[in-house]
Amino acid sequence: MKRKCSTRIRQSHIDSLPGTFPGTSRKRLHHARQIPAFRRARDNPCRPPLWCVANHRDTQLPAFGPRRCPLVLRSPIDGFTLVELLVVITIIGILIALLLPAVQAAREAARRAQCQNNLKQIALALHNYHTAYKIFPPSSVWRPGDAADVQRLNNPNLRENWVILILPFLEQQALRDAFDLSRPIPDPVNERPRSTMLSVMLCPSDAYNRTPYDGTRYNQGPNWARGNYAANAALGKMTVNAHTGYNGLESAATDASPGWKHPLIRGVMGANTSVSIEEIRDGTSQTILVGEIRAGVVPIDPRGVWAMSGGCPSALWAHGYIGDANGPNAPYLNADDTNGCSDTRIAVGGDVATGGQRLAQMGMPCAEGSRPNYQQTARSMHPGGVHVAMADGSVHFISNYIQTGTSQTNLGVWDLLNLSADSQPIATGSY
Repeated sequence: MKRKCSTRIRQSHIDSLPGTFPGTSRKRLHHARQIPAFRRARDNPCRPPLWCVANHRDTQLPAFGPRRCPLVLRSPIDGFTLVELLVVITIIGILIALLLPAVQAAREAARRAQCQNNLKQIALALHNYHTAYKIFPPSSVWRPGDAADVQRLNNPNLRENWVILILPFLEQQALRDAFDLSRPIPDPVNERPRSTMLSVMLCPSDAYNRTPYDGTRYNQGPNWARGNYAANAALGKMTVNAHTGYNGLESAATDASPGWKHPLIRGVMGANTSVSIEEIRDGTSQTILVGEIRAGVVPIDPRGVWAMSGGCPSALWAHGYIGDANGPNAPYLNADDTNGCSDTRIAVGGDVATGGQRLAQMGMPCAEGSRPNYQQTARSMHPGGVHVAMADGSVHFISNYIQTGTSQTNLGVWDLLNLSADSQPIATGSY
């Protein structure tokens, strides 16, 4: 069936003729019908009339047809004015400015949830290890474990740490078997397993945890994968007897250290030593087991290395009232005592002084010089604080502004949470 095309000339068409106005009489319509263009449109049922005004030399006449007329009827004003365009752009900009923080907050909430889940899995693995061995693993292992090994600078004889020991309980038995524990972890034979990235050990909020640690210049070998979780060792430093503060209690690395035996120093997982749940006298729900740390901001920064023993790579030491790394994300210029800090400062800022200031601004300060890795506090890139896993397996967010202490006679809530045998109560809602 043939499609019928309307050839009716509407009143609106006539109204738009030059010299007319709305409501033009039918005589004007009759006059328009006498124009040849109208007749051609009328006589061609397959081409509906299109209205336009053709510019002639002396006057404007109506004209029809696809060659001289537009395909659609256009209004007298075509497009946006500049003012309208600017208003639309301004409104869009305001909407983006309002939505962007909400999008960023939603992404950070998702990252925090993933970080919390990682800590729960790690805490569960530690409890399974405890079930199997009746004790938590040591945060660091040295053989034979004498003072020279624990305190030696640029130590190439680092042995397994707590993460390597719990790999079977993180469903990583094959990775655990890949380590040759008869050799130090920096040995080339262990390069492949130590370079393996473990998603459960990475906080998605940390922007630096994808760059491996390179310990070549410190006799520790290259290609160490990063990690963002550290064992709670002790509020003293990771030395056997090198530090004499607090009448010798400042050194707290092993059973031979005076600090590890003191209830106001000992944490949970020391060097070559640790405690069982029965020895956590303050209650597992009020004692930190694992806390967050940040990965080093340059490849030679040893902080945050999951397979490396020591105070900065994978354990928290002297992170309370003893020393200047007191509290979560401690901002003090010389807070963390790391191996090769001066080199890290130079890599970040060009010289030691400028680099030190810049590291502090980045939330990753370290003590000038090149010291053993014997002091590290909890750090994260989450706004406002850090996540910790308690010894009962629960996960909490600890504010940067939690109460910190100044001495053994003036302990803060942060100190009490890290001590396992202080026997002092913690008020509800204090963290």
